[in-house]
Amino acid sequence: MVAAKGNFSIKAIRILLICGMSVGCCHCATSSAATDGKDSKSGPPNIILVYADDVDCETVFGQFPQQETEGIQFANLKAMAEQGLRFSNFHVTTPVCGPSRACLYTGQYAHRNGCRVNDPNSIRASGFNGGFKTFNPRHELSLWMKKAGYMTAHVGKYLHSDFKPDHKNGIYWRDIIPPGWDHFRLSLGSQYLQFPSYVKSTDRFTQTSGDEYRTDWDIRNAIGVLQSHANGEDRNKPLMLCWSPIAAHVTGNGSPMVAPRHKSLYSDAEIPDFMNRLNEPAKNQIEEMRKLDVPAIAQRDYMNDIYRDRLRATQSIDEGIGALRMELDRLGMLDNTIFVVTSDHGFRFAHHRHYGKRLPYDRITRVPFIVTGPGVPKNSECKKLLANIDIAPTLLAIAGSKTPESCDGKSFAGLISNPDSEPSFDRDAILIENWGQAVSFRHVIPATYSSMRMQDSVYTEWASGGREFFDLQADPAQNHNLYPELEPERQKQLAAGLRKLRKSNLRPRFAECHYEREIDSTRICASLRPVKLFGSVESDSGTKKVELEFYCKKTGKYWSENGWFKRRHRFAADLKQPGGLTSQWSFELDSRSYSSTKNANLGACHVDVSLVATDHKNRQTREKALAFTLAFADPDTTIDTTELNDQKKKTLTVSGQASDLESVHSVKVGFQNPVTRKYWDGKTWHNEFCHLDADLNASDSDSDSTQSNWTVNVPVPEATPRLIVIARAYNPNTLFDHSPAMKSVVVETGE
Repeated sequence: MVAAKGNFSIKAIRILLICGMSVGCCHCATSSAATDGKDSKSGPPNIILVYADDVDCETVFGQFPQQETEGIQFANLKAMAEQGLRFSNFHVTTPVCGPSRACLYTGQYAHRNGCRVNDPNSIRASGFNGGFKTFNPRHELSLWMKKAGYMTAHVGKYLHSDFKPDHKNGIYWRDIIPPGWDHFRLSLGSQYLQFPSYVKSTDRFTQTSGDEYRTDWDIRNAIGVLQSHANGEDRNKPLMLCWSPIAAHVTGNGSPMVAPRHKSLYSDAEIPDFMNRLNEPAKNQIEEMRKLDVPAIAQRDYMNDIYRDRLRATQSIDEGIGALRMELDRLGMLDNTIFVVTSDHGFRFAHHRHYGKRLPYDRITRVPFIVTGPGVPKNSECKKLLANIDIAPTLLAIAGSKTPESCDGKSFAGLISNPDSEPSFDRDAILIENWGQAVSFRHVIPATYSSMRMQDSVYTEWASGGREFFDLQADPAQNHNLYPELEPERQKQLAAGLRKLRKSNLRPRFAECHYEREIDSTRICASLRPVKLFGSVESDSGTKKVELEFYCKKTGKYWSENGWFKRRHRFAADLKQPGGLTSQWSFELDSRSYSSTKNANLGACHVDVSLVATDHKNRQTREKALAFTLAFADPDTTIDTTELNDQKKKTLTVSGQASDLESVHSVKVGFQNPVTRKYWDGKTWHNEFCHLDADLNASDSDSDSTQSNWTVNVPVPEATPRLIVIARAYNPNTLFDHSPAMKSVVVETGE
């Protein structure tokens, strides 16, 4: 046994690694109480919960869907699996960082706890929010565990993006710390090096400036919590420590995510069966997934690089786990500690050409869950269907407390000691849900859906209209969507089962509301081509219809197909998933006939857009969703094609159309570097906006030049992989397009 004296330092871990020792394996031979079911101390056990970020089952076990210990290439995780229990059908109910953590701490589905998205500004409608401000820290796990007699500690990443003070309004860190945590030590932001941090005991916010790697900072502070507890006045109380490393989350900004000592690890690792994953045929795919392209060579290289970095980042978690278990052993706490390792969601590498998370597929929703401790059988596996909403009830049961009535999850504490013979834990299905979008390279995938995950199958209703059913026993890769081949009665049964999982019984709620080409969010022109409004709605009984009202505050009139009138008028939107739990809706605002009417008032007017949703229980929700200026005389611009010319791809040609009620005078096109925010004039970069004048040609179908085709050519700047193209039309009276066309263009393919 290697025991540290005094304060345990991360340097000690490095010494052990240099010597070729596994800090996880060194305790296994002596910590028999954790493996033979005998408690070394009376009373509730300590609990250590490691809640990693983006760590998927394949990364941990080296295989999927199998989760055998032989494939684990991380020494301490392998030691835990050999000495403990693997729950191999464990899922998260909303597969994105913040909401997943909120589900864990509250024991509730996201549609019930309100934390539906990461960023509170990403979905602009009441009832569909996210961020720490939506989370209720006075009704969650840490307070429940304190009431059960535990000391509580959190180290590492916390829940949401807006967890920060508001100094202008006199709100400081000490004012927003959740009340349930006795120890609260945060590492903040998305950086692995030079990151901000906060420690509750000192009320100090610090920007780290040295070379300390973030996982090492976390472990140093977690060990500090263990030592403080072991030597403190409350040492006889059990401890619950939640460590939430940022690893193996990809930073997204190109900054390093690997500890310097790990840079040479896994240098030969490749995504398993990479090209087969990309090209594997899929039957009855939903439309959004069919649109994904096979990644270019540069993108495939990037995926392999990220795959290696994720392995390296997971290695740092593994070392941290070993260090924590060694310190618990040194302090005499290990034999009476339940130690759990899991993740906030999984990740997909190249399956069906998709890269990322948020989607309702097994590699994303299923996460590793390994537990060791007193009474846990060795090298065992449980295949019961479990979810992150079950964690809080389970930890409370271990603490000797009941599950709060607010929880949707249920305790599986009995399964920890009897994974095969515990008859009381049975469930038919869990709910998996998400709102918003998923991004896979340049593709944006509508990712609002509801899924019913059963033991060996999954049924999904996409708000965008698609439906899927996969038999995961016969088709673990989810290559064959069986839904179109099911009998109508079976389809109805699945839809009814999904609705049964919902417990909210609320009126309809709107999730998103946008309009097309939302560049200037205060003014749109609908006199030259229709403007599409769209969003999402949900109801636990299914949405029957969505209607829109356009109201002018100044005149007190409502818009109809023929103009403005005092009487109320509603337009019916199209529903993509009528009757579904969630559905996209869309509507085209078309005022072209009005703008061509003689003596029509073409002045711009301020408009409020209200939405009215009706569900199948005839409950209604009315909501003011948008406000903008509706214009009738502005020019209108589109970007239709972009093309790199010449063999060396030195010139970019951009073309489109411009329209105006009178005539198009000019089209001005700007080119911006999205990283530096500078503008390109074809020769040099400028800090201020600059443009090129496009060549105009009247459309063949419109000889009076109310519609013109335009083209512009620009030399491609060196070492610039992407440009933002901005095109704006003007008429002879110098009125301009208030919502210019914008498009992101790849100008260096990397091939």
